[in-house]
Amino acid sequence: MMLVATGLNIGYLKFAPGTFGSLLAIPLAYFFNDASVLVKFFLFIVLLVIGLISSEYYEKYVSITDPPEVVIDEIAGYYFVLMIIDITFVNILITFVLFRFFDIVKIYPVKRVESVGGGVGIMLDDICSSIYALITFFIITLLI
Repeated sequence: MMLVATGLNIGYLKFAPGTFGSLLAIPLAYFFNDASVLVKFFLFIVLLVIGLISSEYYEKYVSITDPPEVVIDEIAGYYFVLMIIDITFVNILITFVLFRFFDIVKIYPVKRVESVGGGVGIMLDDICSSIYALITFFIITLLI
């Protein structure tokens, strides 16, 4: 559970653990790039469920609300973005910056969703950040 919650211990990095944790979604997206939409969605659901369970467990284990070393939420959140976009270097770069921006800034209602607490709060704020990143990405691509 600890390895899953911390993204194979990437979450213990002293500098930007969420950013480095988000990067773990990229190899997953590449590996499943040619898979059907159903398989990609199933993988997202698996990430979401194991994220809910492992982050809830980890939060209770360390007795800290939304501990920064938990990065499974960033992995699942950014994978959600990557399963929807075309996997190109430019798209990955743009969506990565957008996802990290929205995850850090936590524009309304993301902060409110996070306050739900536990594994649900940990995971849902990143899913909301993913949605903001995708909306912004598609607006950018429409304008270019």
